[in-house]
Amino acid sequence: MGPPRRSDRKPTTLSEIDVLWITAGLGCDGDTIAMTAATQPSIEDIVLGALPWIPKVHLHNPFLASENGDDFMKRFHLAAEGKSNPFILVLEGSVPNEGNKKEGYWASFALLSSPEGSFRTSYSWKT
Repeated sequence: MGPPRRSDRKPTTLSEIDVLWITAGLGCDGDTIAMTAATQPSIEDIVLGALPWIPKVHLHNPFLASENGDDFMKRFHLAAEGKSNPFILVLEGSVPNEGNKKEGYWASFALLSSPEGSFRTSYSWKT
């Protein structure tokens, strides 16, 4: 039995949600592989809308996406700027502490749009 419902709280209905999946942590990509083997529900059931009680899911995973480069990163940058649809951020693998050294980084995900072409660390996406 869950917590009592508040009578003043109205349920929110999402028609669509983005799943922004970052595989740039330290470790393997076992979660992505396991997701492709799931059967109840399958990833196809989720992204093709076969489950009528969940919102339309737009999965953005670098291993499963047909987009690449800037086209793939567009949703991540919009979310980081607070300009996206509702989303779930999935960080696959462990996220390293980037503050324990004077220079360099352990893991990165995405090239920032800047003249220097600097990298954005995996850790910075969670903040």
